[in-house]
Amino acid sequence: MNPKTSMQDIADLLGISKNAVSLALNHKSGVSEELRTRIFEAADRLHYRTEPKHKKKQGSFLIFLPENERNDQIYDYEIFCAMEIRAKGLGYQAILCRVSNDMQDQLALPEIYREMVFHGLLIIGVLPINYIRKLIELKLPIVTVDHYYEPVQLDAVVAANAEDAYKLVAYLIEKGHKQIGFVGSITLTKKGKERWFGYQQAMMDASLVVDMEKCMITDSSAEIDTQLAAMTSMPTAWFCTNDRIAISLIQLLTANGYKVPEDISIVGFDNIEAAALISPSLTTIQVNHEQLGLNAVDVLIRKIDDAAAPSKISIFGELIERDSSQSISDFN
Repeated sequence: MNPKTSMQDIADLLGISKNAVSLALNHKSGVSEELRTRIFEAADRLHYRTEPKHKKKQGSFLIFLPENERNDQIYDYEIFCAMEIRAKGLGYQAILCRVSNDMQDQLALPEIYREMVFHGLLIIGVLPINYIRKLIELKLPIVTVDHYYEPVQLDAVVAANAEDAYKLVAYLIEKGHKQIGFVGSITLTKKGKERWFGYQQAMMDASLVVDMEKCMITDSSAEIDTQLAAMTSMPTAWFCTNDRIAISLIQLLTANGYKVPEDISIVGFDNIEAAALISPSLTTIQVNHEQLGLNAVDVLIRKIDDAAAPSKISIFGELIERDSSQSISDFN
């Protein structure tokens, strides 16, 4: 290696950023294969010694998953599988640990933490803030996935909840809907609150009024049923903060004599497996679970290599149009 040659020299030669050079030479994601090839060729011309790709770091990550996190295990499994694959490809071992309610209450660490050396922690879902503070005391790099914690500053990789909620409500507005209701909790998780913000912003940008009488701020089927029975009129569409609520709402409306989407359009969020199976099939947002897992590992490794300031990365989802929604002009 020429001692006078630096990554900046390579960057200047190619007219790119030093960060792009660093990602390529360290075999990390974030640059195209074509650019990576050009960077290695430039490094060779400038006699800059690079490490071979097969020479990877070795270490382990501990992945925390609350035992009470969701009923939809497929969601978590997709995130974990993506983490495991990405970690293995970069020379790390990813180990999953379920955190029971007792462990959370007692602020107890998993036994495996005392048996192995870990280089970083990944957290899927929501843990109590006191437990998070306990993990921070371990002085290891931490990345949270699908949730972030306002009282502390940690790196986070999350779904673009507000943006995708906006996208879904804008989709309904484009179909002619002006009376759009909201259903879901906005206090249990950050994602619920962010989806509420996205719904409100889309309505505001379209100069539409948010009718709070048509907003059911709950995820309880019993409470939704009670509020539906008390309504004197219905909106033409409902935005639900997740698919489970949307499916429950379709069933409740059907039981009360309404037709979906002929009378009322329904949209959900997350694209769980049941969303495609219910009749009518549910229009929703496909959360990119795999990308959440991949990006989380990339962020953690960067954190291990360079303790930069924490950041929050949002991953956009995809609108999946199915049979539970239709244009207002199609209504009978």
